[in-house]
Amino acid sequence: MSMKLMILGLLMESERHPYEIRQTIKMRNWSECFKLRDGSLYYAVDQLREDSLIEAAEVVSVPGDNRPDKTIYRVTDKGRAAFNELLYAQFKQISYPQHPLFLAMPFVRHSDPDKAIALIEEQLEASESRIQRMKAVLEIKEAFLPRGSAMMIRGFIQFSETERLWLTDVLTEARTGSLFAGPKWTLEEIEAYLKTQPPQEK
Repeated sequence: MSMKLMILGLLMESERHPYEIRQTIKMRNWSECFKLRDGSLYYAVDQLREDSLIEAAEVVSVPGDNRPDKTIYRVTDKGRAAFNELLYAQFKQISYPQHPLFLAMPFVRHSDPDKAIALIEEQLEASESRIQRMKAVLEIKEAFLPRGSAMMIRGFIQFSETERLWLTDVLTEARTGSLFAGPKWTLEEIEAYLKTQPPQEK
C-alpha cells in the first residue's frame, strides 16, 4: 500500500500528529497486513507537507529541554484531490503473488534439507499465528469497523489461509525429500525439447 495514501486517508478522518498516525495504524492492526516502517512514514509526511498536500493545523509546545514542538497536520484541498488519485490508482493495481519463499523454491535443491525444513516450519507457524490474530481482531472489531476495513481483514485472512495450504504442501514435500530433487531432464534435453515447440505469442 502507498504510505502517502494511508497518511492522507487517516488525515481525511481527523487531524493527527505523525506519531498518532503511527499509533492508529497499529491500533487498527494494519501493521499485520502491510510492512510499515517508521522512517518511511515520517519521510512520507515530510514529502506531503513539501508538496502542500498537508499543512500544519496546530503546533503544540512540548515541555522539556530540546524537545521539538508537536505539529498536528490536516489535509489540504490539493491533498484531497491527490488522495482520490492515489485511491483510484490503488484500485487499478494488478496483483502479482510475491511470497518470500517463491524466489527460494527454484534453488531449494541446493540447500541443506534440515535447515530448509526448519525455516519452512517457521514460516508455517508464522502464518498460523497471523491467521489466529486476524480472526481474533475481526471477531472483536467487525461490529464497529467501516465495512471496507472489515473486508480488508477478511481478505487478509483468506489470503493467509491459502498461504498456509501452500506452505503445508511445501513442508510435506520437504519432509519426504521430493522438494530437493533436481531436474528430471538435462539442460540439453530441455533445450532440444523447447526447439520442437511453437513460439509463444508475446
